[in-house]
Amino acid sequence: MLTRWMALALTACGLALSAAPLEAATKPVVTNKLRFRIPFRFDAATLQRMNARELQLFVSQNRGVNWELAQTIAPQAGRFEFQAPADGEYWFAVRTVDGFGQVHPAGQTMEAGLIVIVDTLPPSLALNLEQMPDGKIELTWSASDVNLDQASLQLESQQPGQAGWQTVSVIPNSRGMTSWSIPAAGLVSIRGSISDLAGNRGQAQTQLQVTGGRGPAPREPAIRQPIAGGLPDGALPAESAPLTSEPQLGSLPISPGPSTANIGPTIILPQPAPSQQFISDSPVTRPEITQDRWTPGSEGMQPVPYRGNSRQKVVNTLKFQLGYKVDDVGPSGVGGVELFITQDGGRQWFRYGEDADRTSPFEVTVPRDGEYGFTVRVRSGAGLGQEPPQPGEPPSIVVIVDQTPPLLELFPVQQGRGAELNQILIRWKITEARPSEKPVSLYYAATPAGPWEPISGWRPDTGTFTWTAGPGAPSQFYIRIVARDAAGNTATAETPQPIVVDLSRPSARIVDVEVEGVPR
Repeated sequence: MLTRWMALALTACGLALSAAPLEAATKPVVTNKLRFRIPFRFDAATLQRMNARELQLFVSQNRGVNWELAQTIAPQAGRFEFQAPADGEYWFAVRTVDGFGQVHPAGQTMEAGLIVIVDTLPPSLALNLEQMPDGKIELTWSASDVNLDQASLQLESQQPGQAGWQTVSVIPNSRGMTSWSIPAAGLVSIRGSISDLAGNRGQAQTQLQVTGGRGPAPREPAIRQPIAGGLPDGALPAESAPLTSEPQLGSLPISPGPSTANIGPTIILPQPAPSQQFISDSPVTRPEITQDRWTPGSEGMQPVPYRGNSRQKVVNTLKFQLGYKVDDVGPSGVGGVELFITQDGGRQWFRYGEDADRTSPFEVTVPRDGEYGFTVRVRSGAGLGQEPPQPGEPPSIVVIVDQTPPLLELFPVQQGRGAELNQILIRWKITEARPSEKPVSLYYAATPAGPWEPISGWRPDTGTFTWTAGPGAPSQFYIRIVARDAAGNTATAETPQPIVVDLSRPSARIVDVEVEGVPR
């Protein structure tokens, strides 16, 4: 059985699979079951007028190129049952046969209303543990699966001087690396697990006999103090204080030092493009950064103006990745890549940390919503490189973290009168500091549970929209409005009561004549 029910929605010309919101209609459902049920809902009155005799479920295993009749049922059956012969992607469409043997919708072309991916195989997970020359141990992992759920990654360690299994805090990705020091010699064990979107779980375990070490157990990346600071490396500032507050972050900001410009590798921060964005598009850590991400054919986010020469991205997650590019690498190679962070436009800079594998991207975690500026410094294998960013230097890029959805208010819907009864005036108000370029979409449904059909795709925030309910619309329906901001946060509002549209024009005709006293 599927992890959630898929519903069949009745349309004007027949039955078709659908789901809400709009983009979900083509979003596959992933399951690890070969046999599942597809329930449907229908309007009994409509089927009675059609004198519906049967419902036909068609399936395609080659993405709509060829269709086969999978099952025929009576409308009263309430659901289809499907047995997949093997793992794969299955497209489904439904047709209705009326009492005259006519098929609805007519024609040879079929449109998939439901896509199901059957995946019964667990992901593969490989763990590797090595001891480095400096005594630290380095853990690398690699997971693969067509439908991998990277967010489900779990890593645990057991080492000398440590009671039981402890979580290894990493930003979940299909592959990655972390390292830490150990307090004493002995056996270090690592176990991990990761799942796919179908719920299959892959596991792995590895061990390493180490000679000894020192320092803390692995921890999650964190914002660090200035280079001359006083807090322990990796300490987070107090949650209630800004990042530039000196008592929480350490002593003084970075001070000017001797210039070493143009003697080491130079960082080039490329302009964002669909093929290479500065912010990672990893499915798990991916911030929703596109200005119009629900619009077909969107080519990504347009840069938003920001003070100075900095570029700006808006995201809705505390964890993201910064991509960088290293140029002019000499024979000694790259010795280190450091990331610096500011929260006041560059007036004060702090050292965030060093990229352990010296390979883009750099994984970043920030403590709360806000504006964060970043810049990168690289040193060669010979130790040469650029000096740290100086006070007043603008960041190379600014990331605005915004996890708050817009404030949305839907006003009472106004309906036309007489012949214009099907004219529906929808009014709303959106309060949002960073709205999307096209922040509004509108839907209708016969019931509050859906399925929701589109009235209008993403459109500018004009505050009003007049919709003419067509003949295919139900006689009564609810209205839903969805608002989004530049970070991808959404808010939804719906009408509490249905809107009734009855354009029927009753008429009468004479069917007989009766004369008093004359028997009929």
